Amino acid sequence: MIDLLLSIAPLLNLSLSAAIAIIAGSFLLYGLTTGTQNRVKRVFSVLLATVTITYIGDLGVAYSGTDVAAAEFWLRFQWIGIAYVPAVYAHLSDAILELTGLPSRGRRRRAVIMVYVIATSFLAMGLWSDAIVSDLRLSPAPHFGAGPWFWLFFTYFAGAVATSFWFVVRARKRSLTRSTRQRLSLLLFTYAAPALAVFPFLLLAGRSFGSALLFYGMVIIVGVMLAVMLSAMAYLMAFFGAVQPDRMIRARMLQFFARGPLVAIILLVVIQWVPTAGAVLGLPGDVVMPFIAVATLLFLQWAITIVKPVTERWLIYADDRDEIRKIQDLEARLLTGTDFRQLLDTLLASACDYLQVQTAFVASLPDNGPVLERSIGLDDELTRALTGSALSFDSSNGGPEDQNGDALVSIFVDGDQEILQWHSIWLMPLRSQLDVGADDQIIGLLGVAVPRQEGQPQAEPDPEQWGVLRSLAMRSAEILEDRRLQAEVFASLDGLLPQIAAVQRLRGAAWYGDIEALTMPTDVMVDSDEFADMIKGALKHYWGGPRLTETSLLTLAVVRQALDENDGNPQRAMRAVLQQALENLRPEGERSMTTSEWIFYNILEMRFIQGRKVKDVALRLAMSETDLYRKQKDAILEVARIIADMERSTLAGDLDSLQPDGEMQTSRSK
Repeated sequence: MIDLLLSIAPLLNLSLSAAIAIIAGSFLLYGLTTGTQNRVKRVFSVLLATVTITYIGDLGVAYSGTDVAAAEFWLRFQWIGIAYVPAVYAHLSDAILELTGLPSRGRRRRAVIMVYVIATSFLAMGLWSDAIVSDLRLSPAPHFGAGPWFWLFFTYFAGAVATSFWFVVRARKRSLTRSTRQRLSLLLFTYAAPALAVFPFLLLAGRSFGSALLFYGMVIIVGVMLAVMLSAMAYLMAFFGAVQPDRMIRARMLQFFARGPLVAIILLVVIQWVPTAGAVLGLPGDVVMPFIAVATLLFLQWAITIVKPVTERWLIYADDRDEIRKIQDLEARLLTGTDFRQLLDTLLASACDYLQVQTAFVASLPDNGPVLERSIGLDDELTRALTGSALSFDSSNGGPEDQNGDALVSIFVDGDQEILQWHSIWLMPLRSQLDVGADDQIIGLLGVAVPRQEGQPQAEPDPEQWGVLRSLAMRSAEILEDRRLQAEVFASLDGLLPQIAAVQRLRGAAWYGDIEALTMPTDVMVDSDEFADMIKGALKHYWGGPRLTETSLLTLAVVRQALDENDGNPQRAMRAVLQQALENLRPEGERSMTTSEWIFYNILEMRFIQGRKVKDVALRLAMSETDLYRKQKDAILEVARIIADMERSTLAGDLDSLQPDGEMQTSRSK
């Protein structure tokens, strides 16, 4: 039994090391794709990178076998991760403190830089000298012995990690809410995982393991604990500075972990253990392993797809099931523009096939006249006649008519439905199915070419044709009505989403102690070093994009004041403020492309309003691209100064309006 355990222990340890590398690498990729805008997440991604590098080196050592030179290479390669872990810890704790509203006054920042310099020094010694590590040993596993200066590295490692831990304790004390303090408490519990994962304990305890079984048993137990702690830490870090609701973060993390690290680890186990198990059982493990791996992958993807909705419903959406179901139903039932066109195309193709005609169309009827939505086989003459007509269905005027004089004759009536003949087309008015009194509300037209019988146009549809046409007309009306209602929903969302984003940003900041974010200190924002960068981002996305729609600039008083003039739409309000700032930048008189006083305005107007390329603008203004970039930076700084002045004027006007005898003032800078 002991011999069996000793035979599988190295492979089990190798699998565990690979699993930790997969977990660290996977969450590193996750952080690089979702957390690049948040300093805490960026630094944590660097920490995961150091863990990944260390465990890649661990795997390299394991696969080196008896090659001493290769083992030494990979052991020294690990120091790229080991040396920098304490420095990244210091950096991470500084970022967490800053997130809770305690930015560095310079001392912490300088200390972090100094720790990185020290880390680089230890890295150099670990790679190219025997000062920290020396004397390669192969038992119980390949490892270095401690060098003469290892105690200095140990002091640096323990001191940096302990100080970082203390900073996170301070951040926990600064947190405003119980949930945040609880989250930071859990983070403190898992905080040491990356440090414990990379520290070379064999340098200190390698000779104390008299039994290989004891050594591998301890390593495996500690490895399992570290894998769990590292996963928990990565999960907790996903919430830092996040503006999305917790349920979205939990759902995203659950799906990522299930389809990423979990699947990868199980496949790794299959690839590593099937050949070994096959050898024990007398089966051709190397032959069947690829097939088992593929079958496992397919089964896991199927199982995740089946289990995911149930898991989310019970673990993530337990308190909001009804609301989430409505949101999911809405997402499933919304018609995009492509969906809308495909439905109408299918409907028109069915009409043409059944009636054996080559022309059919659906048109909507807004107030300004017919709008052709989709058509099959409609020639240019009929298209112009339709879109240029003035069709009226007002019963008070004696019935339907074409005010351009074209014949519009009712040829068939059945209850509230009728067929009109217009040119060589049968028209069926499409009536609203939703509004009260919908009998008189016509929202569109279904047109089909007049069918022919024995070479002659039909005077009216037969009963079967009428049944099909009536069904198609009702379906067309439903599609047009749904599309109209959804257009109203999307129009509302255009104004609502930026407001929700602003609220979520405030929520994310406030949870970690940044109480100033709740009061929206825009006077501080306009004086910050980042203000010009925020203005540059908004200009780059002037015609749409996250830097315009999800920017903190939306909390400016001058933007909030512009909401009333822009139908409550924050995007248009932000665009109006930028336009006003450009107008304030514009010199008086006739525009010139050569005079120096027009340079700033011309650069910004052509680059961001017109959207021209740098090369085109530089050619138009007769300057080099380098000079253009330099002057563009100065121009953006000037626009930022103008908007800052507009903001201060607006804030001053708001304060004046609060005085007993004060009057509301228009604070936009002129």
